[in-house]
Amino acid sequence: MSNQSYRNALLSLGVGAFALTLAGMPLNSAFAEHPSFKHNIFPIIKLYCLDCHQPGGEGLEQSGLDLSSYESLMKGTKFGSVIVPGDAFSSNLMAVIDGRVDKSIKMPLGSYQQGPSRKDRLLLRRWINHGAKNDTDYKNKVYPVLELYCLECHQPGGKGYQASGFDVRTYQSLMKGTQFGPVINPGDAYTSNLMVLIEGRSSKKIRMPHVERRDLSKWEKHLIRAWINRGAKNN
Repeated sequence: MSNQSYRNALLSLGVGAFALTLAGMPLNSAFAEHPSFKHNIFPIIKLYCLDCHQPGGEGLEQSGLDLSSYESLMKGTKFGSVIVPGDAFSSNLMAVIDGRVDKSIKMPLGSYQQGPSRKDRLLLRRWINHGAKNDTDYKNKVYPVLELYCLECHQPGGKGYQASGFDVRTYQSLMKGTQFGPVINPGDAYTSNLMVLIEGRSSKKIRMPHVERRDLSKWEKHLIRAWINRGAKNN
């Protein structure tokens, strides 16, 4: 399929689209809470879509849609976004998955042509309808990481607290920072000293966590980085 044909097909999304009736579909315990991007949504994308829609994949080359991360998913294709937060029916991702498009661009292709199950599609719709958010809330995602890696040293009585005055017990104390100044710059993770320390962009003497402790995983660093870039809110 040529890039022009692909573009024309994408631009035609929504024309003649039919409403999908969800009334009467059973909701089990898996849908009691808002779906998590990491635990519920990305595994579906990884199974059905990632082979083609990642660097080197045919889908990425044709459309520019990279599904290897939340950020690239939300960026969409070279022709525009594929997710409309709060509106799954208007989201082109669901249009191509539900088959409300030209057959030549229905997704997925290849050995997974049958596509996601009804349960998987419901999870995707539900996640989009609830705002298509990443897992970056402070209470449930960011604080548990700080508690695991930082709290032992950075609370009253801890070596880190005594040396710097940095207390990570609460959101308020985290945002207050050290005796030398704030460590969080809401909206800018790169210039936030917390990320400088965690990512090793500082002297090894003050790198966090300390040498004898296990480093944060790539995903844990991403969670904190994304939370800061979205304003470092107490959510």
